[in-house]
Amino acid sequence: MTSRKRNGLLLLTTLATLGASGTASAAAAADRGTVVARGHANKVVVAGPAAVHVYSQFAGGAIYTAPSRTGTDRDCAGAAGPAIALATDRVAVVSVGPGQVACLSTSARGSFELVWHAVGRPAPTATLLAKAGR
Repeated sequence: MTSRKRNGLLLLTTLATLGASGTASAAAAADRGTVVARGHANKVVVAGPAAVHVYSQFAGGAIYTAPSRTGTDRDCAGAAGPAIALATDRVAVVSVGPGQVACLSTSARGSFELVWHAVGRPAPTATLLAKAGR
């Protein structure tokens, strides 16, 4: 094997290894996250379908679901489901259906940090169960 072929093979192997590790870390990043908001804001937390635990050390935030159109914070400005007020130092379980995003709404004057992680698929809603029973 010539040195040119050996160098090409080494480059190919290195790129394949780095690409695979980047894919793995991107998949892991989708299982957890942190959302930081400043002042009054509406921000996307996670896209459905997902069941997530959300937590904050401070009061002043609420979480709700909204239809996913763009996958950005603009989705949180439209129609929304009922909000769950986030209690200080308490974990809340949020179920996000397919085609929805979970949104964080903050009313704090300063900075607000929300930490979340996935816990599985969302629980079926009563509406979905009724449709399946027909």
